[in-house]
Amino acid sequence: MTKRYQLEPLAPGEATRWDELIARYDSRELFHSRVWLDYLAESRRLNIHFWVIRTGSAVEGYFCGGILRKGPFRILGSPLKGWGTNFLGPVVNRDFDQTAFLLALDDLAEREHLAMVEIENPLLRADLMEKDGYLGMPQPTYVVALAPGGTEAMWGRVDLKSRQKVRKAKRAELIVEETDDPDLADEFFDEFVEVLSRKGLFPPYGRNCPRLLFQHLRPHGFLIALRVSEPSGKTIATGLFPHDEKTLYLWGAASRINSWSYCPNDLLQWTAMETASRRGITVYNMCGYGYFKSKFGGELLTPQRWSKYYKRSARWARRGYEFYFQKQTRLRGWWEHVSPRQRGG
Repeated sequence: MTKRYQLEPLAPGEATRWDELIARYDSRELFHSRVWLDYLAESRRLNIHFWVIRTGSAVEGYFCGGILRKGPFRILGSPLKGWGTNFLGPVVNRDFDQTAFLLALDDLAEREHLAMVEIENPLLRADLMEKDGYLGMPQPTYVVALAPGGTEAMWGRVDLKSRQKVRKAKRAELIVEETDDPDLADEFFDEFVEVLSRKGLFPPYGRNCPRLLFQHLRPHGFLIALRVSEPSGKTIATGLFPHDEKTLYLWGAASRINSWSYCPNDLLQWTAMETASRRGITVYNMCGYGYFKSKFGGELLTPQRWSKYYKRSARWARRGYEFYFQKQTRLRGWWEHVSPRQRGG
């Protein structure tokens, strides 16, 4: 017999103890932490909501997400595409009843007048999500097994050409340092704009987003921030790598185009892996796929992000918004690629 769960809003006093409340659950990850949720709320201008999952008087776990309005539609994201957040979803132990949780989520959608729910969590079974009317979107990513206490095996799994590029970068005397300097966020954004503008694209977020990531996570020890410099001291590559005690994530990495012959990107990735490994972190999620990311010895996994539409019009509006956003991003990228003289500046 299926259990009956209820999603009850946490009282304000309980919400302040969020990290303490979720500490004992199997599925707790970096993105569930209060530090990350505070960053998400400020950078995406969200209202983060917190619920307790109950069955009768017993607590089965917790749930959080951001509610926002797009036109006439109220949307719950846990997380929503574009938030730079791999997953959220329920914070529970592995014996939780997914069917009961999805029924409770339907009840929540009715109470909150939600037009759409989007959710991603590794515990969610595809067959049960599809049965409940969710549509899946693959999120392929390379996941690298790190080697705490020793890097020889990790190095051996890296592609030969990439190992050669790391050695070339070291022969060029490139310097990699972990830093508390908040200016790194602006350096990263400028490099990212430069790289994307060559493709006629622009970052899907503003300059303030990496700044807030640095401000929220670095003081609490949840961010590895790396800068690659030439011997002269000129910065040519940067990387922002959020993490918890188990997993390192690639949030963003970029470099100056005229420095590519020195291979700073391969050196940056390898240094991040070494740094995380020394700290006992065992997994590196590269947050995407492609030829470059395939070179570091990872396994290509295909988690799913799930969407359910309670109003058919919301589904069509979502598609229209995504089309508009892509066109806007390309237009901004074209504008950045145009020289100041051509712009009339």
